[in-house]
Amino acid sequence: MIHRTQDTYPLTHFRQHTGDHLKRIANGRVETITQNGEAAMVVMSPETFDVMNMAIERGHLWEAAIARFDSGERGIEAREAIDQLAARLSLKL
Repeated sequence: MIHRTQDTYPLTHFRQHTGDHLKRIANGRVETITQNGEAAMVVMSPETFDVMNMAIERGHLWEAAIARFDSGERGIEAREAIDQLAARLSLKL
């Protein structure tokens, strides 16, 4: 999600219009709240926070996998990985 400058509000506006802010945030917007002209906090829905955290975790997993590959460690064949995942999820291929 890209941060938009129009999603920046002073703390006083946030306090006076909390309901409006919560509606936008519930729809996936991320808002930056300023205090004395400086960014003080970022407000987002729990779902947006979870999505962002999962993306960060996936990034770390990819970095670790690439490092193992670069060091010469090899994984398993794609077909075997798919079969293992399907079994773990109780899926029939």
